Amino acid sequence: MQDISLHLLDVIQNSVSASAKCVKVRVLQNVVENRLRTIVEDDGTGMDSHTLQKAQDSLYSTKKEQVKNVGLGIPLFKQNAEQAGGAFRMASELGHGTVLTADFPLDNLDRLPLGNLKDTLLNSIIGHPQLDFNIHLLYRDNAKELCFNFDTKEVREELGEIPLNYPDVIEYIDQTLYEGIQKTNMEDV
Repeated sequence: MQDISLHLLDVIQNSVSASAKCVKVRVLQNVVENRLRTIVEDDGTGMDSHTLQKAQDSLYSTKKEQVKNVGLGIPLFKQNAEQAGGAFRMASELGHGTVLTADFPLDNLDRLPLGNLKDTLLNSIIGHPQLDFNIHLLYRDNAKELCFNFDTKEVREELGEIPLNYPDVIEYIDQTLYEGIQKTNMEDV
């Protein structure tokens, strides 16, 4: 994968495949700690301890119809985080969902760029309008802390029967995500 946002897209798709109803995506850029942290948490089917270990193996997949590229998403994400001097953790409980956390040192030359976070989030939201997405972006340095939150559940309450993938709503979500990413300095990571 060319950037971190593509890894996030893959993990979000795993959450969808695990029958999640809510996906939380957090991206935290902490200049003081020299860290970019990404967290994807879902309330899907979760995994037992054996499956959790196997999910990090590049030859394992729960997708029966897959013929090639079997199970490469999570192992590649882990490899990219660790290769850049970061860390990768997964926690899951059968019936209670999964949390995946990847840390990257901001100043490491091997760190992948964050990539197009706006399009990753927008495509996830409009591609799965039945799911609730809770997005939290945080930027912190010595002088300031900038925060952006977006929750599709709140948008859905305002819209009533209008779906999230309605053209005017897509435009609103696109603009809101763009402004939030600009506000939190995530476009240059």
